Amino acid sequence: MTSYGRYLTLPELQQLVDAAAGLSPRHHAAVLTLAMTGLRVSELVQAEWRDLFQDPEGRTGLRVLGKGDKERVIRIRDDPLEVLSALHGTGELNAKDRSRLLPSTRGTAYSTRGVHKLVAQATEAAELSKPVSPHWLRHTHATLAAAGGAPAVVIQASLGHARLETSQRYIHWARGLEETTVDSLPSLT
Repeated sequence: MTSYGRYLTLPELQQLVDAAAGLSPRHHAAVLTLAMTGLRVSELVQAEWRDLFQDPEGRTGLRVLGKGDKERVIRIRDDPLEVLSALHGTGELNAKDRSRLLPSTRGTAYSTRGVHKLVAQATEAAELSKPVSPHWLRHTHATLAAAGGAPAVVIQASLGHARLETSQRYIHWARGLEETTVDSLPSLT
């Protein structure tokens, strides 16, 4: 099955983020974090507050345990970090803090199914016609990053793809039908 078109446009993503924010801080945090980091849903539910750190330049990073127990580091922008910090309470980085990055209402970890429900509820509230899932938000992250000029190797490192070819697909999707062979054909009408 092809993955073409399994992403949101920027206006659709904004509509989804706005709808999620209107539902609850947890909906907002889940949708925004998935879309702005490209995390797999399993990576988000496993992430703990202690996995956050600041580099020497003050940028915030997140250590992620991905597929095959491969560790990688991704950057977290301020917008999802602020939403996650509001859920956390203090928002202070602490290497000993074992609380979940995205805590449930009881402060425990969400299940992957629980995060799927948050995204589905936000999708319904946004009245989107696409069947959005957490993985769609991962595709959206990569496609919008490619459209913004991110090279395939950067997408590969950020998303934890084992093969560069997987990341190169997003460059193709971002370019879309910008230039194809049909543009060079003569008119037959």
